[in-house]
Amino acid sequence: MAPEYRFWVDGRIPVLKVHHEPRPSPAVIVLHGLRSKADDQRYDLDLLANAGLTAVGIDAPHHGARWDGWVERMADWGPSAYHENILRLVLEAAPDVSRVIDHLKDEGHGPIGVVGVSLGAYTALTVATWDPRVEATVSMLGSPDWAPRDAPMTHEIYQLMQQAPVHRPADCARNPLLLMNAGRDNLVSPHGSREFARRAWDNHPWLGRYVEYVEYPESDHFVRSEDWSDMWSRAQGFLRWHLRA
Repeated sequence: MAPEYRFWVDGRIPVLKVHHEPRPSPAVIVLHGLRSKADDQRYDLDLLANAGLTAVGIDAPHHGARWDGWVERMADWGPSAYHENILRLVLEAAPDVSRVIDHLKDEGHGPIGVVGVSLGAYTALTVATWDPRVEATVSMLGSPDWAPRDAPMTHEIYQLMQQAPVHRPADCARNPLLLMNAGRDNLVSPHGSREFARRAWDNHPWLGRYVEYVEYPESDHFVRSEDWSDMWSRAQGFLRWHLRA
């Protein structure tokens, strides 16, 4: 395992940083899924570190070292409230990632990439849309479209959906973007990412050259092991190439 370094940004954002010496300048922030934490992705952090990158895990709000029971209580809410609060969680997490980018830049890191899984992928796409310092983004099992899959639409969900990256393609895809989804995913439909990529390729060729889309037709949200390995292999190669590692 690569050496690890733990610290807090702003006294409230727990960070797990993994790299070999001499410290690589290109850094990749890794964002975990719902009910997970940065330590659960230590294998993935080591994969990136062994590829010559500085890998940076962050505990999302209400997760890991920031656990407060909020996520567990979500199970008691109805489907619309659940979806609404997932979107609020993304909007709460995204500014934290930018604060960690501030810290990494102050330490001399750059260029910066972001990779996210599931909930973390929603956050990664949001950060890419908001923060032009993100020079490469990988979304695994996420979507730039925030429309609910099954939950009844409410005014609150509709209002939150207006902030989705799908409405700002020129920002979301201003830098290289790799979208990877599972064809049989019953939690996050691949349709949103697939259509975003298609529209970029067909309607915005100056954006489309930055967008890649890969779909795994035999996998659901709990991806087959061989597909999961392929996802991370593609992510590693994509990030190394575009971050010039």
